[in-house]
Amino acid sequence: MKDIRIAVRVTAKGKEKIQSKARTCGLSTTEYVKQRALGYEPRSIPPDALFLCFEKLGELADKASSPELDKEIGDVLKEITANFLLPGKG
Repeated sequence: MKDIRIAVRVTAKGKEKIQSKARTCGLSTTEYVKQRALGYEPRSIPPDALFLCFEKLGELADKASSPELDKEIGDVLKEITANFLLPGKG
């Protein structure tokens, strides 16, 4: 199946704004526009500190002394991923 191109006209200022937002999310302009058009809200690239917290939580999960604690840590990791890393559905 061939990809189909959709062309959209924007002003120079609009193009700059779209490109800037795409860079902030770490996406190409095309991917950013596709996600927005399909109802997703791409997220900005999170700070390195968030990934350090992920590592620490992962280490805690490896040391978890009970299935309950392991599950709670896993739930927190999933919540962080959903809220800060995955594109939101608008």
